Amino acid sequence: MRAAKANKNVVDSANVIAAIKRGVAYLLKQENLNASGKSPFWEHGIIAGGIPISSSPVDNRNRQRPPRNIRGRRRFKKPPPRRKPPKVNKAKTVPANQYGGETALVVESLLDVEQSLRLPDISQFAPVMAKPIKFLTKLKPGTTYVASFQANAMTLLPNKPIYRRTLLQDFRYLLDDIHASGGYFYGFEPNYPNPHNGLWDNSNSQYGVLGMWACAHQGLEVPFRYWELAGRHWRETQSMSGTWEYNKSVRGRTMTFGPAGVASLLICDEFLQRGAGSLSSADQNVIRGLKWIDANFPTDVSRMSLYAMYGYERVQLASGLQQFGGVDCYKALAARLLKTQKADGSWNIPFPQSSPIICTAYALLVLDRGLNPVIMSKLQYTPAYYGQWNARQRDVANFASWITQTFEAPVNWQVVSSNAPMSQWLNAPIVFISGSRDPKFTPEQIQKLTDYVDNGGMVFCSCNAQSAAFKQAMIKYGQEVVHNQYEAHVLSKKSFLYTMQPWYHPTVSGEYLGISNGVRYVWIISDQDLGAQWQAHRFNNRDAFEVPANLYLYAIGNGSPADRLHSLFIPPAHGAMRRQISINRLQYTGNWNPEPGAWPRMGRLAARNFSTGVTVKTVTADALSQAAPLTTLTGTHSFTLPPAQVNALRKYLNSGGMLFADAAGGHPTFSNGMTQLVKALYPKAVLQNIPMTDSLVTGNFPGGVAIAKVQYRKFYVSQLGMKTTPDLLGVKQGNRWVIVFSPVDVTSGFLGTNTWGILGYAPASAQSIARNVMMYALAHKR
Repeated sequence: MRAAKANKNVVDSANVIAAIKRGVAYLLKQENLNASGKSPFWEHGIIAGGIPISSSPVDNRNRQRPPRNIRGRRRFKKPPPRRKPPKVNKAKTVPANQYGGETALVVESLLDVEQSLRLPDISQFAPVMAKPIKFLTKLKPGTTYVASFQANAMTLLPNKPIYRRTLLQDFRYLLDDIHASGGYFYGFEPNYPNPHNGLWDNSNSQYGVLGMWACAHQGLEVPFRYWELAGRHWRETQSMSGTWEYNKSVRGRTMTFGPAGVASLLICDEFLQRGAGSLSSADQNVIRGLKWIDANFPTDVSRMSLYAMYGYERVQLASGLQQFGGVDCYKALAARLLKTQKADGSWNIPFPQSSPIICTAYALLVLDRGLNPVIMSKLQYTPAYYGQWNARQRDVANFASWITQTFEAPVNWQVVSSNAPMSQWLNAPIVFISGSRDPKFTPEQIQKLTDYVDNGGMVFCSCNAQSAAFKQAMIKYGQEVVHNQYEAHVLSKKSFLYTMQPWYHPTVSGEYLGISNGVRYVWIISDQDLGAQWQAHRFNNRDAFEVPANLYLYAIGNGSPADRLHSLFIPPAHGAMRRQISINRLQYTGNWNPEPGAWPRMGRLAARNFSTGVTVKTVTADALSQAAPLTTLTGTHSFTLPPAQVNALRKYLNSGGMLFADAAGGHPTFSNGMTQLVKALYPKAVLQNIPMTDSLVTGNFPGGVAIAKVQYRKFYVSQLGMKTTPDLLGVKQGNRWVIVFSPVDVTSGFLGTNTWGILGYAPASAQSIARNVMMYALAHKR
């Protein structure tokens, strides 16, 4: 029977990455490496708009500089020389030559892809990239677009003097180019009588702000007054409906400039509300803009241009919101792009002055940036966007940006609503909760947090203004989530939270509380106001960034995080199953169920991956069902079963049942308890190594797979060295194994997480071992 042909239009990681690679190949084919030619690299001589000039000569020596109150201080000793003004032309406008802009946009998109996917063909050192990058370092920007694209490209390169000088040049241009009204036009108007009160449009205005944002994130000191002026422009030009037009006279392009306005305001607010001690106020213009987007995105997504798509994704990445009008923004944009990509790898969803090259560059930015891993979700526990949960809108966003720059790996963040599906929650390994008072979670919200933790997630809480009330509430809710089985405790200096980066030694301790299930931390509380430090870019307070970074590294197992479309959520399978198996989960006095979501998730994996329906029932040893051929046992500490339960378990095993046990987290004390249990069950038997030639390992039975070669977690390798064979022990009665025991963790692997600190198998290997155990039990069922 032939396997079904894969649908290239399905929005999943494989299809999106394949589309990105085809787009990259197309752009490289279009490149003209003859730098001295008339149209080098990706230049095709775009002339967009016109720059107004005076009808009579103006003395350029006295041309107006930027308004005095926005010039501010700049962090460089020798600013780039001022551009020489062009010769006076008596025409009313001169064409705005966008020379260099196409190449800058393409270089930005390719560098962005290279940082995410690590494609050697587009490394900055490859000739196809090195030459256009060198071209850009010599390019003098002549328009707002060129300066913006050039600045954004430079931020993706190392912090070397040659790239820094180019960025400073763009910074100077954009600072000089802003009008007194806060808007931008195509370029600086050197001969216009009052250049800073000239024409504007919201296309140039959004790219002016975007370029300056790139400069600011590279450490250039942008005057506060700049953000005030730019923000004022967008507030004053917003329509009553909440959207924006191209300019005062060109109407009807709200689909494009609605997201442009919201994204620009969110950028301005990032710097206008950076005070470490202050809580952000609600921006009514942003609220109206988001309301307009919610109302229009679901219908506009099927007909918007790539220019507009890029704007919507910028809103998503800046706001953290995943859905607009109930539609997943990234998945909707990706679905359209997968469907419209041409056979040669290009896109051509046109807009004014566009080309397949420009469209393809925009498409790569949309697909690649949205695909980057989501490291942290910010919990929206009240309906309003500017509620207590979001008192500092840019806290998590700035932390994610710092992670990107510090670890040289692009990452995203997101907002997750309390009522969002678990698939969205599980996009990120950490959920961040902040506030200054008890949020008074409902039972439904507590259950959602419980489900998230049970499925492998971790919750991180920060107290705004060091609120004691919020701290006590988080302790209470954390213990409710773990059913009051585990208590919050102060984390010691030896905790992984302080030691994940061995080269960094935090100066603080005792400021973090943790709740552990015995295998991993599931709930962390900081009594410090981390959001204030993140919002204000207080990078000199290293502990406020490095300690949470340790938590992130702990959550991903000090490895590479999965991209946005690799959710840990496994939906239930539909259709008839090839086989069914019932499993007993053995309950005893002790920590018998540290990972409540592990076996339910393994059951869903079994249904989807090898067509096996799994029914799991929790029982004590004296209530074991013989109808279930397999019983599982796990824990984190030593344990003892009462004699009556030992006898009941022995009877179950002798009647055809099988026991599969593992030490959750790889704790040796559980192994001690297991050794004593085997001795009580079969006094003359000992746990023996299961041979690599045994059918349990070779998978020589229906539904089995070969597990002679396995992968262990990075933490296991760091502690015990490299190993590729499974560590399985057992007790055999007759021709079958009645007990199979793994002294290293298997259970945690069912969750699909790579949490640090666990001595166990990597998730895929753990799931294969469980598969063989289940299929072996079925094959030997009496």
